[in-house]
Amino acid sequence: MNLNEILENVRNTVFERYGKINDVEVHGLSYDSRLITRGDLFFCIKGEKVDSHDFAHDAIKGGASALVVERRIDIDFPQVISSSSRKMMSEIAEIFYEFPSREITTVGVTGTNGKTTTVNILSAIAEEAGKKAERIGTLTGQLTTPEAPDLQRQIRDSIENGVSFLAMEVSSHALLQNRISEMTYDATIFTNLSLDHLDYHGDMESYYKAKSLLFSPSHSKLAVINSDNKFGERLINEVEIPQVSFSLNDVEITEQTLFTTTFRWKGQVINLKLPGVFNLENALAAAVTAEALGFEREVIAKGLESAKGTPGRFELLLHSNEEPYIVVDYCHTPDGLERILLSINELLPDARTHVVFGCGGDRDTTKRARMGMIAETHATNVYLTSDNPRSENQIAIINDILAGIDDAERVYINPDRREAIFHAVDSANQGDVVLIAGKGCEPYQEISGTLYPFLDSDVGREALEVRG
Repeated sequence: MNLNEILENVRNTVFERYGKINDVEVHGLSYDSRLITRGDLFFCIKGEKVDSHDFAHDAIKGGASALVVERRIDIDFPQVISSSSRKMMSEIAEIFYEFPSREITTVGVTGTNGKTTTVNILSAIAEEAGKKAERIGTLTGQLTTPEAPDLQRQIRDSIENGVSFLAMEVSSHALLQNRISEMTYDATIFTNLSLDHLDYHGDMESYYKAKSLLFSPSHSKLAVINSDNKFGERLINEVEIPQVSFSLNDVEITEQTLFTTTFRWKGQVINLKLPGVFNLENALAAAVTAEALGFEREVIAKGLESAKGTPGRFELLLHSNEEPYIVVDYCHTPDGLERILLSINELLPDARTHVVFGCGGDRDTTKRARMGMIAETHATNVYLTSDNPRSENQIAIINDILAGIDDAERVYINPDRREAIFHAVDSANQGDVVLIAGKGCEPYQEISGTLYPFLDSDVGREALEVRG
């Protein structure tokens, strides 16, 4: 595609041209000089730690056809200059891939917790209706929401493969960084909002405002909002687009086990193969959205019943009657940890609950003490260990968690996550529950910049085998 043709379609970003732009052909889009291919338009982005303007010459050597920059590079080479390379990248990505999201039904899901499961349930409903569905989110790539060129390419590729329905997670980072371009979803879902990511946003007000960007006329035709969350109540009063809300008051729970939830919704009796009230909220979000998009209630009910558990989300490992239950869950926020512990205690009121967890390094430190307090309040036994400490000292992170615990004497502390899991499983009795929290299905542990293979579910199974 000719660069001039692309630039003529840019509507929302002010820019200027430098050099011989007219004859430049663009064969791809790139923002990483290490991955450049010949003919790519290269975007120079100033990030928190790295400024890719410093790698512009490497991109040129790698075959870039032109640069998009925020400051002109001192070289005689075609450049497009704007105040925000990210904004230019988001707009150009849609133009280059010919606005693929306009050709299919799209749903964007945002919130602190529940995004992945809601996306999976929505996809199950769409597939029950005979559509080919695509999911984009935490389980499909390194970023919850891919960078704009990657996202638009994925959508275009999906369409070429026959996809007609897309459900995707939209993170607060993505909204502030323009990763979703100018996409307007057919519906957007607000699951909830609680303490997280304050290392990036600074405070809850800024975090809420970032999330609320998804529910603007430029990004959504319909808002579907959880009215049981205080920020959801606020959003209901602030959005300027058509909206519907959902609440647990809309359903009647008839039976709950550690494996399923049976409930009645609008005359439909649904046997959801997912446990816990939090999963019921996710199912309700998907059901209300699907109905608003025109799906029949009978189809929605079948889709809900066909939805399978998501790896690392209340993942119950196989066990014998003589062993404790082992649950692996991604819950890494105070609200997420509290919700799953409350659900376990409600489903198995006579069981002891053992929780193994840590907190991620180089991330929001404000939630650590609160997670310690929640664990002590709702679990019988607490085992503090490492999550992904990254560049931080593992014991320092654990001490931050301990600040929220009154009786540190009853806490088992071991930064070695494998040993902590083995100890918890060995300490648990038949019928007890061991919750391994924080990492879900992440297949690694990041310590001092190195990724070590580590999957909580595998380690949990090994611990059960050793326990005998």
